[in-house]
Amino acid sequence: MKYTPSSRDALDAHCREVIRSCLNIVEQHGDTYVAIHKDDEIDCVVLVSMIRSYPIMSIIVADKILFADINADQMYGVANKLNLDSVTGWHSVFLADDSMIYMYRQCLWLSMNLTYEDLLAMLKECISEYKRGKGRLTTGDHPTNPVA
Repeated sequence: MKYTPSSRDALDAHCREVIRSCLNIVEQHGDTYVAIHKDDEIDCVVLVSMIRSYPIMSIIVADKILFADINADQMYGVANKLNLDSVTGWHSVFLADDSMIYMYRQCLWLSMNLTYEDLLAMLKECISEYKRGKGRLTTGDHPTNPVA
């Protein structure tokens, strides 16, 4: 579907509203929203980005250390790089202190039909996949190159 500037603006505004309603946003940089998810099993950072060049939303779930001050610039850089590459699945990144973390990424098309329930279901799915994968990766039950 071809978007006119006004229809894309309306689409972006609608999706921003849905994102804000779903996330407890702790930081925002342009159209990248950062939230922290914590439950009994995991403590992680969730980055939700709207990609400017395509009507796509990117959801990245990663270790909370990515949100640390020392890694803040890198966090947005990783989100931007993955958005350019448009690769979904598992990724790894080396941090400023030379430690490595894993992250999981999923995408969906932006739509005026996107609802709070749709995005919340996708966020839950991504966090669940991150929990499963993180458990496997940290126990050594993984291939030698887990990067998608």
